[in-house]
Amino acid sequence: MDQDRYIEGMLDRTALFYPKEMLERVRDTVVAISGLGGVGAITVELLARCGVRKFRLLDKDRYDASNLNRQLFATSKTLGRYKVDVSSERIREINPEAEIEVAIKDRVDNQNVHTFTKGAGIVIQTADSPSCQLFYRTAKHYRVPVVNGYSTIIGCRIQTYDYRVDNWAYRLEQYRDRIKRMGGKQVTEMTRDELDEYDRKVMHPTMPSLGFVTNIAGAMIVAEAVKLLTQTGKVCRYPKAFDIDLYNHRARVIHLYSPFRLETLRKILNRNQGKDHFSQYIVRQQAKAGL
Repeated sequence: MDQDRYIEGMLDRTALFYPKEMLERVRDTVVAISGLGGVGAITVELLARCGVRKFRLLDKDRYDASNLNRQLFATSKTLGRYKVDVSSERIREINPEAEIEVAIKDRVDNQNVHTFTKGAGIVIQTADSPSCQLFYRTAKHYRVPVVNGYSTIIGCRIQTYDYRVDNWAYRLEQYRDRIKRMGGKQVTEMTRDELDEYDRKVMHPTMPSLGFVTNIAGAMIVAEAVKLLTQTGKVCRYPKAFDIDLYNHRARVIHLYSPFRLETLRKILNRNQGKDHFSQYIVRQQAKAGL
Protein backbone atom coordinates (compact mmCIF):
# COMPACT_ATOMS: atom_id res chain seq x y z
CA MET A 1 0.00 0.00 0.00
CA ASP A 2 1.42 3.42 -0.95
CA GLN A 3 2.01 6.06 1.73
CA ASP A 4 -0.96 8.29 0.86
CA ARG A 5 -3.43 5.40 0.96
CA TYR A 6 -1.91 4.16 4.22
CA ILE A 7 -2.34 7.54 5.97
CA GLU A 8 -5.80 8.02 4.47
CA GLY A 9 -6.84 4.65 5.85
CA MET A 10 -5.34 5.36 9.26
CA LEU A 11 -7.29 8.62 9.56
CA ASP A 12 -10.50 7.36 7.93
CA ARG A 13 -12.54 7.09 11.16
CA THR A 14 -11.10 10.29 12.64
CA ALA A 15 -12.01 12.16 9.45
CA LEU A 16 -15.66 11.19 9.93
CA PHE A 17 -15.66 13.61 12.87
CA TYR A 18 -13.05 16.31 12.21
CA PRO A 19 -12.96 18.40 9.03
CA LYS A 20 -9.87 17.94 6.89
CA GLU A 21 -8.40 21.34 7.78
CA MET A 22 -8.55 20.51 11.51
CA LEU A 23 -6.87 17.14 10.96
CA GLU A 24 -4.13 18.83 8.96
CA ARG A 25 -3.64 21.39 11.75
CA VAL A 26 -2.97 18.57 14.22
CA ARG A 27 -0.76 16.68 11.77
CA ASP A 28 1.34 19.75 10.97
CA THR A 29 2.01 20.58 14.65
CA VAL A 30 5.51 19.86 15.96
CA VAL A 31 4.77 17.92 19.16
CA ALA A 32 7.42 17.87 21.90
CA ILE A 33 6.89 15.18 24.57
CA SER A 34 8.93 15.10 27.78
CA GLY A 35 8.66 11.91 29.80
CA LEU A 36 7.87 8.66 27.98
CA GLY A 37 6.69 6.54 30.91
CA GLY A 38 3.23 5.48 32.01
CA VAL A 39 1.54 8.71 30.93
CA GLY A 40 3.90 9.76 28.14
CA ALA A 41 3.91 6.49 26.19
CA ILE A 42 0.15 6.36 25.62
CA THR A 43 0.35 10.03 24.63
CA VAL A 44 2.96 9.17 21.99
CA GLU A 45 0.85 6.25 20.75
CA LEU A 46 -2.35 8.27 20.32
CA LEU A 47 -0.68 11.28 18.72
CA ALA A 48 1.12 9.01 16.24
CA ARG A 49 -2.31 7.59 15.36
CA CYS A 50 -3.54 11.15 14.78
CA GLY A 51 -0.98 11.33 11.98
CA VAL A 52 1.36 13.86 13.63
CA ARG A 53 4.33 14.29 11.29
CA LYS A 54 7.02 15.72 13.59
CA PHE A 55 7.93 14.68 17.12
CA ARG A 56 10.48 15.79 19.68
CA LEU A 57 11.17 13.32 22.48
CA LEU A 58 13.04 13.70 25.77
CA ASP A 59 13.58 11.07 28.47
CA LYS A 60 16.80 10.05 30.20
CA ASP A 61 15.64 6.61 31.36
CA ARG A 62 15.83 3.04 30.11
CA TYR A 63 13.08 0.49 30.67
CA ASP A 64 13.27 -1.72 33.75
CA ALA A 65 10.99 -4.37 35.24
CA SER A 66 9.13 -1.88 37.46
CA ASN A 67 7.75 -0.25 34.29
CA LEU A 68 5.95 -3.37 33.07
CA ASN A 69 2.74 -2.79 35.05
CA ARG A 70 1.78 0.41 33.26
CA GLN A 71 4.13 1.63 30.52
CA LEU A 72 2.77 0.80 27.08
CA PHE A 73 6.14 0.19 25.39
CA ALA A 74 7.71 -1.76 28.27
CA THR A 75 7.99 -5.43 27.32
CA SER A 76 10.42 -8.30 27.83
CA LYS A 77 12.10 -7.19 24.58
CA THR A 78 12.54 -3.52 25.52
CA LEU A 79 13.96 -3.88 29.06
CA GLY A 80 17.29 -2.07 29.26
CA ARG A 81 16.65 0.03 26.17
CA TYR A 82 16.25 3.82 26.13
CA LYS A 83 12.63 4.92 26.18
CA VAL A 84 13.37 7.51 23.51
CA ASP A 85 14.64 4.84 21.10
CA VAL A 86 11.70 2.50 21.70
CA SER A 87 9.17 5.35 21.38
CA SER A 88 10.79 6.51 18.12
CA GLU A 89 10.48 3.02 16.66
CA ARG A 90 6.85 2.76 17.75
CA ILE A 91 5.97 6.09 16.15
CA ARG A 92 7.47 4.98 12.83
CA GLU A 93 5.72 1.60 13.00
CA ILE A 94 2.38 3.42 13.24
CA ASN A 95 3.17 6.32 10.93
CA PRO A 96 6.13 5.68 8.59
CA GLU A 97 6.08 9.28 7.33
CA ALA A 98 6.64 10.68 10.86
CA GLU A 99 9.96 12.35 11.65
CA ILE A 100 11.69 12.31 15.04
CA GLU A 101 12.99 15.84 14.80
CA VAL A 102 14.73 15.85 18.21
CA ALA A 103 15.61 12.80 20.36
CA ILE A 104 17.23 13.62 23.72
CA LYS A 105 18.30 10.67 25.88
CA ASP A 106 19.32 12.86 28.78
CA ARG A 107 17.97 14.87 31.69
CA VAL A 108 16.54 18.29 30.93
CA ASP A 109 18.97 21.15 31.45
CA ASN A 110 19.33 24.80 30.51
CA GLN A 111 20.80 23.95 27.13
CA ASN A 112 18.73 21.10 25.72
CA VAL A 113 15.42 22.57 26.93
CA HIS A 114 15.72 25.30 24.27
CA THR A 115 16.44 22.78 21.50
CA PHE A 116 13.44 20.80 22.70
CA THR A 117 10.99 23.71 23.03
CA LYS A 118 11.87 26.45 20.52
CA GLY A 119 9.81 26.02 17.35
CA ALA A 120 7.48 23.39 18.80
CA GLY A 121 3.74 23.83 18.36
CA ILE A 122 2.87 22.21 21.68
CA VAL A 123 4.73 20.65 24.61
CA ILE A 124 3.37 17.58 26.40
CA GLN A 125 4.96 17.49 29.87
CA THR A 126 4.67 14.21 31.78
CA ALA A 127 8.08 13.98 33.49
CA ASP A 128 7.97 14.46 37.26
CA SER A 129 11.37 15.74 38.41
CA PRO A 130 11.31 19.14 40.17
CA SER A 131 13.74 20.49 37.56
CA CYS A 132 10.99 19.98 34.95
CA GLN A 133 9.93 23.51 35.88
CA LEU A 134 12.36 24.33 33.07
CA PHE A 135 9.84 23.16 30.48
CA TYR A 136 7.23 25.62 31.70
CA ARG A 137 9.65 28.52 32.02
CA THR A 138 11.04 27.93 28.52
CA ALA A 139 7.63 27.31 26.93
CA LYS A 140 6.39 30.56 28.43
CA HIS A 141 9.43 32.36 26.97
CA TYR A 142 8.71 31.01 23.47
CA ARG A 143 4.90 31.26 23.91
CA VAL A 144 4.37 27.53 23.34
CA PRO A 145 1.32 25.90 25.00
CA VAL A 146 1.93 23.05 27.46
CA VAL A 147 -0.40 20.21 28.45
CA ASN A 148 0.56 18.43 31.67
CA GLY A 149 -0.96 15.31 33.17
CA TYR A 150 -0.12 13.03 36.05
CA SER A 151 -1.50 10.24 38.19
CA THR A 152 -2.99 10.97 41.61
CA ILE A 153 -2.71 7.21 42.39
CA ILE A 154 -6.43 6.37 42.05
CA GLY A 155 -7.13 9.12 39.55
CA CYS A 156 -5.44 11.74 37.43
CA ARG A 157 -5.21 15.46 36.84
CA ILE A 158 -4.78 17.34 33.57
CA GLN A 159 -3.73 21.01 33.20
CA THR A 160 -3.26 23.17 30.11
CA TYR A 161 -0.98 26.21 30.11
CA ASP A 162 -1.76 28.23 27.00
CA TYR A 163 1.26 30.51 27.02
CA ARG A 164 0.20 32.05 23.72
CA VAL A 165 -2.07 34.34 25.74
CA ASP A 166 -1.41 36.21 28.97
CA ASN A 167 -2.89 34.92 32.21
CA TRP A 168 -2.64 36.35 35.73
CA ALA A 169 -2.03 32.84 37.10
CA TYR A 170 1.20 32.49 35.08
CA ARG A 171 2.54 35.69 36.61
CA LEU A 172 1.50 34.49 40.07
CA GLU A 173 3.29 31.17 39.49
CA GLN A 174 6.46 32.99 38.50
CA TYR A 175 6.28 35.18 41.59
CA ARG A 176 5.66 32.14 43.80
CA ASP A 177 8.69 30.36 42.35
CA ARG A 178 10.87 33.39 43.03
CA ILE A 179 9.71 33.44 46.66
CA LYS A 180 10.32 29.70 47.08
CA ARG A 181 13.86 30.05 45.71
CA MET A 182 14.65 33.30 47.53
CA GLY A 183 18.29 33.20 48.55
CA GLY A 184 19.02 30.49 45.96
CA LYS A 185 19.35 30.20 42.21
CA GLN A 186 16.31 29.93 39.97
CA VAL A 187 16.17 26.71 37.93
CA THR A 188 16.87 28.71 34.78
CA GLU A 189 20.26 29.67 36.27
CA MET A 190 21.34 26.23 37.47
CA THR A 191 24.13 24.07 36.04
CA ARG A 192 23.50 20.37 35.40
CA ASP A 193 25.10 19.45 38.72
CA GLU A 194 22.95 21.99 40.52
CA LEU A 195 19.81 20.65 38.82
CA ASP A 196 20.77 17.11 39.91
CA GLU A 197 21.20 18.28 43.49
CA TYR A 198 17.92 20.20 43.37
CA ASP A 199 16.09 17.08 42.21
CA ARG A 200 17.68 14.95 44.93
CA LYS A 201 16.57 17.39 47.62
CA VAL A 202 13.05 18.08 46.42
CA MET A 203 11.90 14.95 44.54
CA HIS A 204 9.10 13.06 46.28
CA PRO A 205 9.52 9.35 47.16
CA THR A 206 8.46 6.66 44.70
CA MET A 207 4.67 6.66 44.56
CA PRO A 208 2.24 3.83 43.70
CA SER A 209 1.30 3.65 40.00
CA LEU A 210 -1.65 1.82 38.47
CA GLY A 211 -1.59 1.05 34.76
CA PHE A 212 -5.25 1.82 34.09
CA VAL A 213 -4.81 5.21 35.78
CA THR A 214 -1.66 6.41 34.00
CA ASN A 215 -2.98 5.37 30.60
CA ILE A 216 -6.24 7.24 31.14
CA ALA A 217 -4.17 10.32 32.06
CA GLY A 218 -2.32 10.03 28.74
CA ALA A 219 -5.57 9.77 26.79
CA MET A 220 -6.92 12.83 28.58
CA ILE A 221 -3.77 14.79 27.70
CA VAL A 222 -4.27 13.99 24.01
CA ALA A 223 -7.92 15.08 24.24
CA GLU A 224 -6.90 18.46 25.69
CA ALA A 225 -4.09 18.85 23.12
CA VAL A 226 -6.37 18.07 20.16
CA LYS A 227 -9.07 20.43 21.43
CA LEU A 228 -6.47 23.16 21.89
CA LEU A 229 -5.00 22.68 18.41
CA THR A 230 -8.35 22.41 16.61
CA GLN A 231 -9.98 25.17 18.71
CA THR A 232 -12.92 22.92 19.50
CA GLY A 233 -14.68 22.05 22.75
CA LYS A 234 -13.67 23.31 26.19
CA VAL A 235 -10.00 23.33 27.17
CA CYS A 236 -9.27 23.22 30.90
CA ARG A 237 -6.86 26.15 31.16
CA TYR A 238 -4.67 26.78 34.19
CA PRO A 239 -5.33 27.67 37.04
CA LYS A 240 -8.21 25.26 36.47
CA ALA A 241 -7.51 21.54 36.26
CA PHE A 242 -9.55 18.52 35.22
CA ASP A 243 -9.54 16.03 38.07
CA ILE A 244 -10.77 12.41 37.93
CA ASP A 245 -11.20 9.92 40.79
CA LEU A 246 -11.64 6.51 39.14
CA TYR A 247 -12.57 4.74 42.37
CA ASN A 248 -15.44 7.03 43.32
CA HIS A 249 -16.83 7.87 39.86
CA ARG A 250 -16.00 11.52 40.22
CA ALA A 251 -14.91 13.94 37.51
CA ARG A 252 -14.69 17.66 38.16
CA VAL A 253 -12.98 20.86 37.16
CA ILE A 254 -11.19 22.44 40.13
CA HIS A 255 -9.62 25.86 40.67
CA LEU A 256 -6.12 25.30 42.00
CA TYR A 257 -5.95 28.68 43.75
CA SER A 258 -9.30 28.44 45.49
CA PRO A 259 -8.89 29.16 49.24
CA PHE A 260 -11.81 26.80 49.90
CA ARG A 261 -10.04 23.67 48.62
CA LEU A 262 -8.97 21.24 51.36
CA GLU A 263 -5.99 20.20 49.22
CA THR A 264 -4.73 23.79 49.11
CA LEU A 265 -4.86 24.01 52.91
CA ARG A 266 -3.10 20.64 53.25
CA LYS A 267 -0.26 21.85 51.02
CA ILE A 268 0.22 24.90 53.24
CA LEU A 269 0.01 22.96 56.51
CA ASN A 270 2.19 20.07 55.29
CA ARG A 271 4.90 22.26 53.80
CA ASN A 272 8.41 20.94 54.42
CA GLN A 273 7.16 17.76 56.11
CA GLY A 274 8.93 15.63 53.52
CA LYS A 275 8.27 11.90 53.28
CA ASP A 276 5.68 11.90 56.09
CA HIS A 277 3.42 14.05 53.94
CA PHE A 278 3.55 11.56 51.05
CA SER A 279 3.01 8.57 53.35
CA GLN A 280 -0.14 10.26 54.68
CA TYR A 281 -1.24 11.02 51.11
CA ILE A 282 -0.93 7.34 50.12
CA VAL A 283 -2.96 6.28 53.18
CA ARG A 284 -5.72 8.78 52.27
CA GLN A 285 -5.86 7.49 48.70
CA GLN A 286 -6.04 3.89 49.92
CA ALA A 287 -8.92 4.85 52.20
CA LYS A 288 -10.76 6.47 49.28
CA ALA A 289 -10.32 3.21 47.33
CA GLY A 290 -11.73 1.17 50.23
CA LEU A 291 -8.46 -0.61 51.08
